Amino acid sequence: MKQILTMTWTMKATMKNNDEIALILVAAGSSSRIGFDKTGTKIKKEYLPMNGGTVLSNAAKVFLSTLDFTTVVVTYPIADNAEAMQENEQKSKDALFSDDFVKNYKAKFIFVPGGKTRQESVLDALEAINENSPDCSLVFIHDGARPFLKSETVEITYRAASEFGAAVPGLQPTETQKKIDENGFIVKHLVRSSLTAVQTPQVFKFEPILEAHRLAAESKKTFTDDTEIWDEYVAKHRDKNGEPYFHVKVVMGDPENKKITYPKDIASL
Repeated sequence: MKQILTMTWTMKATMKNNDEIALILVAAGSSSRIGFDKTGTKIKKEYLPMNGGTVLSNAAKVFLSTLDFTTVVVTYPIADNAEAMQENEQKSKDALFSDDFVKNYKAKFIFVPGGKTRQESVLDALEAINENSPDCSLVFIHDGARPFLKSETVEITYRAASEFGAAVPGLQPTETQKKIDENGFIVKHLVRSSLTAVQTPQVFKFEPILEAHRLAAESKKTFTDDTEIWDEYVAKHRDKNGEPYFHVKVVMGDPENKKITYPKDIASL
């Protein structure tokens, strides 16, 4: 399997002429676990400087230099009043366009205030794509604080999602996994080879994941990520032609594709 994926990585991803693909960069979180800088100002991890740009611009640049995206949606933190909202939007724009390559990229850039949860933010971003690019075929959903992504991961998730409808990079756990009960006792010994820790980007056919997110919102249920929403509302059903949808295809992840979460993670920028 590793050999096959390595060969795939050496090939430039090719897109169909009628493909319209979109990118969602989720960056509406509060960065609560990062903390504050020396002045006491809350650190927004996606806006931290990196490689002459920011964490957010580096995350975007990998996608934009690998495939031709027609639409890019960035979510930013919601605020209590219009003035603060405008300020948050401008900070998001400044962070994304801090890199000239991203700034000059020919795509439709849309900035959307996030919701109270990541799930709400993604739905708002999907609705923005539906309104501005209704012919979108595939959408990439990526953590704005995950800037160490490589083009190879973008390529293989694109290929897998194009074939199977949904794809995500994943890593097999290195430690033996156990399931425990509410009292902390082991109740099940899990098979490590059948487990995976998923990363982003998570890539989906656009129309099914949009409808799935709408249904998830109506259900009032909270889901851990977008692959769970796909599995709940899409994988169990059939498309317009009566063909069954696949579950989410897992491709080889990258240990370096880490999300900046804690203060110690800043040292790697």
